[in-house]
Amino acid sequence: MSLRSDLGLIEPGTGEETQPGLTIVSLCWDPLFNFLIRFFKPLRPRKPVVAINTLEASVVTNYTLLVSWEIPVDYEGVLNEISLYTSQGSKGVFFVQVADQELLKDQKIHPGTLTLPWKELPLISGTKVIVMVKTSDGTATDFNACITGELRYLAKR
Repeated sequence: MSLRSDLGLIEPGTGEETQPGLTIVSLCWDPLFNFLIRFFKPLRPRKPVVAINTLEASVVTNYTLLVSWEIPVDYEGVLNEISLYTSQGSKGVFFVQVADQELLKDQKIHPGTLTLPWKELPLISGTKVIVMVKTSDGTATDFNACITGELRYLAKR
């Protein structure tokens, strides 16, 4: 009897060593390393951000700024969610831009709320999040938009 067979590393009857379960080891270590990285990463001061605005009975046919958020200098932004509301789904038109990228342009939504969740989308300083609205035919329409996120201070202590 060898030490390997006592430890169960040799299959009985074949005389060959079994391959240890490497995937099991990596599955156990990956969450541990992720935890340690987050644990030892220095926490930076944070501030919650909520930007909200409402236009009641709007009849504008050109895009009008409804709500915006700009990341100030010395901060990193984290975008969590953009929520949109219109009372006349077929009449209200939205334009949403995040960091110079148009996400929605001339987009109509059903009457009610549309929520665009972002799972902690990081934004560098100077980045803008913009929501603009207009009506397609001049019908009086209520609009509402909300941007939620947080600011993290970047300057050294």
